[in-house]
Amino acid sequence: MKFIISLLLISFQFSAFAQSKEHAGNYEFFMGNNDSHFLKDKLTLNPNGTFLFKSESYLEERMERHRLQYGKGTWRSEKRLIFLKVEDSDVDATHELNLNNTRLRFDTKSPRDKTNRDIKTSVRVIDSEIRWLKGRTLIKDANTKPIINEKACCSSVWQVHSYLHGKWKNNNKPSNEYHYSFKDEKGSFDAYKKTENGTLEPINNNTAQVRILKTENGYEIEQIFDGLSTISGIKHLDSNKLILVRKDGKESVLHRIKE
Repeated sequence: MKFIISLLLISFQFSAFAQSKEHAGNYEFFMGNNDSHFLKDKLTLNPNGTFLFKSESYLEERMERHRLQYGKGTWRSEKRLIFLKVEDSDVDATHELNLNNTRLRFDTKSPRDKTNRDIKTSVRVIDSEIRWLKGRTLIKDANTKPIINEKACCSSVWQVHSYLHGKWKNNNKPSNEYHYSFKDEKGSFDAYKKTENGTLEPINNNTAQVRILKTENGYEIEQIFDGLSTISGIKHLDSNKLILVRKDGKESVLHRIKE
């Protein structure tokens, strides 16, 4: 009898693990007109039971045009339902969104469905205390905005900060000289471009902000040029060379200007 009970418990735990593994991943919602007017949500369900949520928007008519909000906590699943839980300790100055009691429904193409129908794996928010989130469908691995996931050479985000700080020039366009000035411990930079008369101006005439995040596969530029970014990620960075990849797939190769 004990053997049967133990076997049932093991089977249940294995089934729950397999289900959680199926649900884990990156889910995205995107709506808008490229980089000038958009809403974007990204939910990452980690295999260890934690989640990260990022909401980004850029609306021309809003006074605070570019907005970033974050949330984090833990998640669990029961069959096709996913439940998010947020403790008080999960809410801080950076992660201000409280997604506690948010429920999502997981949907994917059944293995028994042999048709050619394109059914994307997704989660739909069926209940949330955040009103604007309710009803949204987030697609798994949507890649609505390309991110370069190749490994950068640096071993830490701090090393990226150390390397990026300084003056860089595009050798193919000698007039293009950029200055990245380390701003704070959160990994923010002020970015400037040198004009023809030798003065430095914020790129796009805005307070250009650059923030570096480390992902599972490399380094990602989170925001740049006040939300009007044409850059999707870092392909390579060392003390002398910086390769940025644009969203159209083209690369910008910059070399450090020696002081």
